[in-house]
Amino acid sequence: MSGPGLALGAAAVWGASDFCGGLVTRRASSALIVMIAHGLGLLLLLLALAAFHPAVPQQQTVIYGLLAGLAGGVGLLFLYQGLSLGSMGLVAALSGVLTAVVPVVASLFSYGRPTVFQFAGFAVAIAAIWLIAYAPSAEVHPHGLGFGAASGVCFGFLLYFLHLGGKGGLLWALTFSRIGSVACAVAFGIYIAWRGNTPLRSPGVRWMNILPLATAAGLLDISGNLLYTASSLAGRLDVAAILSSLYPAGTILLAIWLLKERATRSQKAGMALALLAVAMISA
Repeated sequence: MSGPGLALGAAAVWGASDFCGGLVTRRASSALIVMIAHGLGLLLLLLALAAFHPAVPQQQTVIYGLLAGLAGGVGLLFLYQGLSLGSMGLVAALSGVLTAVVPVVASLFSYGRPTVFQFAGFAVAIAAIWLIAYAPSAEVHPHGLGFGAASGVCFGFLLYFLHLGGKGGLLWALTFSRIGSVACAVAFGIYIAWRGNTPLRSPGVRWMNILPLATAAGLLDISGNLLYTASSLAGRLDVAAILSSLYPAGTILLAIWLLKERATRSQKAGMALALLAVAMISA
C-alpha cells in the first residue's frame, strides 16, 4: 500500500478509536480509559516483539519513542483539561489544526518544499480539519483555548517523534512510545485518586461496560500509530501527517451511522473539502 493509502488508513482507524473512547469516557474517567487502552496496546506490542524478535533498538529509537509517548500523554491531559473548561468546539478544532501543522513545518526542513499542488492541498486539508472538528459553543474560555493549542502542539510532536523513532525500528518505536503514554496515564490516575474529587469509574458502572470499548479503543489506536508511522517512512512526513489528521471525519461518520447524530453544515463542508484535499495531496 502507498504512503497516502496508509495515512488514510490511519485516519480511519484513529477516527474509530476516538469514537470508542468517546463512548466509554461517559462511564469512566479519561485517565482510567487511557490506562486500560494504552496498557493493552503495550501488551500487544510486547507480544509482537516476542514473536518477531527484531534487532536490538538503537539509542535514538528508544529516546524518540519515549518522547513520542510523553508528548502524546501530555497532549491528552491538556486536551481533556481544555475540553473541561468549555469551548469544546474551539478547543478540538484548534488542537486538530496544530496537530497537522507541526509535522508540516518540521518536514520543510527535512524534505524541502512539497509541490505547489500538494501545498494547496495541505491548506485545504487544514481548513477541512477545522470545519470537521469545530462545533459552536456559547462559552469561550481563554485557558481552554490555551490548553487546546498546547495539546495540538504535543500531538504534532507525537507524530514527528514517531516518524524519527520509526526509522530505527517500527515496533520498538511504537513500544517505547506506548511506555511513555502509559506512564503519563498512570501518573494522572494516581493524581486523581490522591485528590479524591472525581472517581475513576462512575458509580454503578460495571467493568464489562468499560473493558470492551476501552480495549477496542486501545487496539485501534495502536493500529493507527502503526499505519501512520509506516506511511511517514514510505513517503513524505507532511503528507502522512496531514492525511492522518483527517481522522475526525471517521469519528463523525460513525456517530452519524451508529448514534443517529446529524452532521452540521460546517462538518459536511469539511468532509467535502477533505475529499478534495486527499485528491490534491495524492496527485
